[in-house]
Amino acid sequence: MRRWFGDKRMQTVLGMVEEHIELTQNAVRELYNMVNAASEGIEERKVALYKDISEMEMTADRLRRDMVEELTKREVYPTEREDLMELVRAVDWVADWAREAGRILSIIPFEKAPEDMKRAAQNMCKANNDCVTSLVKCLQILPKDPLKALELANEVEMLEEDIDELYSIARRHLATHDFEGFTTGSLILLNMLLDAVETVADWCENTADIVRAIAVREL
Repeated sequence: MRRWFGDKRMQTVLGMVEEHIELTQNAVRELYNMVNAASEGIEERKVALYKDISEMEMTADRLRRDMVEELTKREVYPTEREDLMELVRAVDWVADWAREAGRILSIIPFEKAPEDMKRAAQNMCKANNDCVTSLVKCLQILPKDPLKALELANEVEMLEEDIDELYSIARRHLATHDFEGFTTGSLILLNMLLDAVETVADWCENTADIVRAIAVREL
């Protein structure tokens, strides 16, 4: 990792990595804003935020493909190339699932959901925002301080466990509340929304596991 950041030939790739991480973080943040807009029934803002999330995710996808292509041109140790590509792929899944959650949210009548369910989904998305923020810090500190990166990777794991608990609360509301104005199909999609939001956190944790493996080798 230190060689990546000290090698001028890798600056193009590393610039792409930074942009990719920023796009992913922004997509997760905008998902939280979208859940808030959907809860309040602000349709235009909900649609606009989903469009933003989609564009961020598609841009992140293009960056990932460009990075893979760029890495094949560089003289990089195979293990380092694999580490970087694995990291980028894992981060990319965070953005993918944020978009999937937004896609589902854009088509269900979420404003008709019980207040407990709205609050539960908002809490999950806010916790996801915190989780990905810790992940970004973890990735940024990795080449400079592997020990600190390990601490942040552990923090990401703890936040993911908190989201699992919030997920359980949300599913309990889904099982026990009446959802007037929801068709059976909408209820199925609402469950899929909760799954997608929880999967964002899972991929944050998966990425942190990769960071942990790299950091241990760097110590």
